Amino acid sequence: MGEKFYITTAIPYMNSKLHLGQIYEFIMADVVARFNRLAGNDVYFLTGSDEHGQKIYKAAQQSGEDAQDYVDKMVEEMKRLLALYHISHNGFIRTTSQKHQETVQHILNRLKDNGDLYKSKYEGNYCTPCETFFTDAQTIEGKCPDCGRETENIKEENYFFKLSNYQERLIEHIEKNPDFVIPETRRNEVLGLLKQGLKDISVSRTAVTWAVPVPFDQKHYCYVWVDALINYISALGYSSKEDHLFRQFWPADQHHIGKDILKFHAIIWPALLMSIGVALPRHVVVHGWILLGEEKLSKSKGITLDPDQLAQDYGIDAIRYFVAREISFGNDGSFTYGALVKRYNGDLSNDIGNLVSRTFTMVKKFGAGKVPQDCGAHGGFQVQWEETIRELEQYIEKFKFAEALSRLWEFINKANKYIEDTQPWVLAKSDDAQDRKKLDNILYQLVESIRLSSVALYPFMPSLTRKIFDQFGIAEDTQHMKLSEQGKWGHYKGGTKIGKKEILFPRIQEEKK
Repeated sequence: MGEKFYITTAIPYMNSKLHLGQIYEFIMADVVARFNRLAGNDVYFLTGSDEHGQKIYKAAQQSGEDAQDYVDKMVEEMKRLLALYHISHNGFIRTTSQKHQETVQHILNRLKDNGDLYKSKYEGNYCTPCETFFTDAQTIEGKCPDCGRETENIKEENYFFKLSNYQERLIEHIEKNPDFVIPETRRNEVLGLLKQGLKDISVSRTAVTWAVPVPFDQKHYCYVWVDALINYISALGYSSKEDHLFRQFWPADQHHIGKDILKFHAIIWPALLMSIGVALPRHVVVHGWILLGEEKLSKSKGITLDPDQLAQDYGIDAIRYFVAREISFGNDGSFTYGALVKRYNGDLSNDIGNLVSRTFTMVKKFGAGKVPQDCGAHGGFQVQWEETIRELEQYIEKFKFAEALSRLWEFINKANKYIEDTQPWVLAKSDDAQDRKKLDNILYQLVESIRLSSVALYPFMPSLTRKIFDQFGIAEDTQHMKLSEQGKWGHYKGGTKIGKKEILFPRIQEEKK
């Protein structure tokens, strides 16, 4: 086993069904997790559910349900979607779990003992849908700057965390570790916020009781954002007797988050960890938003793309491929059905789908349904593959998923061109033994090119890899593949009987609406 690799997503708020923007984060983290497994690393991939706070309590009341019953139902729905989209997480943390709540209380006690908590009165503008306080300067005509809804003026006694004490230490850490926040535009944004000066932040509420109780003051409950951030270490057993995962996997190698929660993850979370003496995560990786046309997806505004409908209309592999290929990671990306259909019919149906289909048909017809054995004459194909996989690894390590797929497609289309250049159907008509040998070698090289392409595609489209392997009679266990073995040209020796043909990506004749 290689190096340990701990990757997390933000934990979505359990007030309504997930939309494609949240699924996008899971897919991109899943690509990285699966790629690291392929590279031989020991991966722990965490996601989970954020279940406390006023917004959830109100949603439960409106549906006539107990808050715990409500979140239980929402969590099952989330887990169903994770399974549907082939998200390969190892751990799932719920913030209503006993384990998590005990860790939150332990940390609150530590913050208090360190002298980093104090009690004070708070007055400010509170947005319930966003669970966030805003100053008068931040609001726009009394409305929330994020969702545009009316805020309410709240006065209450809170415990505050001395965030201002950590300003210089945070600046120093980010300047010494330039890749702490990825991409650079987000790093610069964080440094800008830090250099404007930090104010202490509220970590407790008295008006919201659907929350973790503050252990040293029965009137107070932990503010939902602080509670949620702690999931990354509570899930590993931090502060408990069963802390073997924490000792093995912390610090996190990558926290994947959306740009709207940057301050919480790149400023507040590191400051809390500094206070309790826990190592900081290595990288906070920030993706952009998926826009429907030009509007940001938002559960609170009702601008959503339904993951179930998309899966039904286009298939999981196509959605996973589209968001990785079409959106430049770190930037906002526009989702349109026209762009999706174009990628589907072009890259998937025409390019890889056609390559698999034609090769399968030729093996069936010219090879009597059996892939010829490797004869060792690989020509330039082996060199081309080795260049491709080397560049692909470099791109994925830099979160350049679109570039990685574009590079792989160059190789796939070289295989398509190879069919046209070599014209196996002409060789098949010949009775000459040398022509037969050439034909067998062409068919083997095509199948090996397809196999290797599908190994590289596994992080992006895991079920496609299995489908391709099954068609060519390759019994390899896709879940335990390693690039050091299955990613090498010639690892597959041929000689397998083909299975049943399946059209991988049937063309879409008209644009879905």
